[in-house]
This record gives sequence, structure tokens and C-alpha cells, in this order.
Amino acid sequence: MPTRFEAYRMRDGVTPLSEEYFNPLLADIDARIAEIEDRRADLQAAIEALQAFGLQRVDAVIGPAVAQIDQLAAAAQAATDSASRAAADAEAAAQSAMAALATAAQALQAGIAQAIGQIEQTVAQIEQAVAQAQARAASAEAMALAAL
Repeated sequence: MPTRFEAYRMRDGVTPLSEEYFNPLLADIDARIAEIEDRRADLQAAIEALQAFGLQRVDAVIGPAVAQIDQLAAAAQAATDSASRAAADAEAAAQSAMAALATAAQALQAGIAQAIGQIEQTVAQIEQAVAQAQARAASAEAMALAAL
């Protein structure tokens, strides 16, 4: 937005201090401020949309990971129950069930580690996108304020 300082400049002994001078000047300033405030609202809406999108992406990544963890936990629980029954029947069956439990626990740990990695990556992307949006908003606001 170009500067309008010359339109606002007062000159000693020339500029009358009256409503004829001040009303158009203040109306122009008010219009320019209103335009900046409108832009800020648009930027805020864009930031909120970006944040909502980021949360949707986090949910999209976390949802399947949680389901996988639940499945692995259910498998681990089933293996534990099976191991308890097998221990009552024979020592050999108990050892077999414990091996299955260890495998399920390793799979659960691997699933959790993978889910955490995906979550951290998505959070980093969201933080980067939000930082970029905030930087753009701050830059736009600074340019708008500098134009005043």
C-alpha cells in the first residue's frame, strides 16, 4: 500500500484546523485501517484452517496406529491367556506360549515405535506449516502496518 503522507501533511499557516481538513483525512486513515483488519481476519481464518487440516492429518496417522496397537494388545492378551492355560497342562506348552507372548510383545513394541515415528513426523510437518503461516501472517501484518 503506497504512502499517503503528502495528503496528510499539515503546513504552518496554510492548513486550516477545521473539520473540512480533518474529516476526510481521518476517513481515509479509518478506511485503510479497516482494510488491514479485514486482511488480518482472512489470515486468521487461513491459520485456523491450516491448524484444522493439521489436526485431521494427525488423526489420520494416529487412528490406524492406535487400531494396530489395540490389535497387537489383544493378540498379546490372547497369548497371555493361552500361556496360562498351557502352563496348567504342561511345562512344554507353557514355554511355547511364552515364546508367542514375547513375539507379540516385540511386534507391539515395533508397532508403537512406528506409530511414534509417524506422529513425530506429522507433528514436525504441522509445526513447520504453522510456523510458515505465522511468518506469512506476521510479514503481511508488518507490511500493512509499515504502509500506514
